[in-house]
Amino acid sequence: MFFEDHLDEAFSRETSPDGVAGWRTNGNSNNNEASLHIPSAALSELLKSLIQATENERCAPDILPYPEAIVDGVAAQIAVQNEQIRLLSAEEKQQTAEKDPGASLLPFKPSDIMALEVQRAQFFLSELLRCRLRKIEALALSLFYEGQLHSDAPTQLRGMLSHNEVIVADRLAELMTEYVLQAGLQSAPAELQCLIPNLPYAEGVEMLPVPEIDQYVFCVVLDDLGVVRLGEDAVQAVHAGEIFLVPYRAFRPYILDGRVRLV
Repeated sequence: MFFEDHLDEAFSRETSPDGVAGWRTNGNSNNNEASLHIPSAALSELLKSLIQATENERCAPDILPYPEAIVDGVAAQIAVQNEQIRLLSAEEKQQTAEKDPGASLLPFKPSDIMALEVQRAQFFLSELLRCRLRKIEALALSLFYEGQLHSDAPTQLRGMLSHNEVIVADRLAELMTEYVLQAGLQSAPAELQCLIPNLPYAEGVEMLPVPEIDQYVFCVVLDDLGVVRLGEDAVQAVHAGEIFLVPYRAFRPYILDGRVRLV
C-alpha cells in the first residue's frame, strides 16, 4: 500500500545526498534520519491494526479498551508522512518551474497519491475516535456513576477509556445534569434531583443507560477457541476462520483478547 511504500521511499530521500533532505539543515536531517526509519512491515501491521480496531469499535455495542499504542503510532506516522509530502511537493514544484525533463508527465503526482493514503489513515483514525465518543455520550451517566466508586454500577467501562475520554464523559454527565435542572427538575425535592441512583429516595441503577450486550453481531474467529457457550442451551467447538452470528456477550472475552474480530 502507498501508505507504507511511500513512507519507505520518503525515508530513502532523507538519506540520499540528492534527495529532498538537502533542503533542511544538517542537524535536523540527522535527527530525523534516526527517528523516522521504521520497517515497512511494522507500518503495514500498524495500519491493519487500526482498521481492525475501528471495525471492532463500530460493531461492538459497548466500549472497547482504548487502543493507545495504535492511536499514538498512527498519529505519529501521519505527522511524518505529511512532512514528507510537503518536501516532495516542494521538489515537484521546483521541477515544474525549471521544466526539468525528468519531471513526470502524468496528470497526478506522487505526492498526491501519498496524500490520499494519509487521508485513508486519517479516516479510520477519526472514525475510531468518533465512534467511541458517540458511545461515551450515550453512556455518560453510567460512566460518571462508575467514577463515584459505586460497587453496584451496572457497567464496568470506565477503565476502557483514555484519560481525555474520562474527562469528556464526566463533563458530559455534568452538562446533562445542569440542563435537566434548568429545564425544570430544580423544582423537585432536592433528593429527587439526581440523574444517577440516589437510594433510598430515588430510583436505583435501573435508571442508568447500559449497552445492549445481548445484541447479535457477526464475528470472524481468528484462533481456535475450543468449546464455547454460544447461548443458554448452545455449546459448540469453535475453530479459526469460522464466522458466527451470535449475541455479543458470548464472544466478548475473546474479542477483548484479540482472538475474534467483529465485521
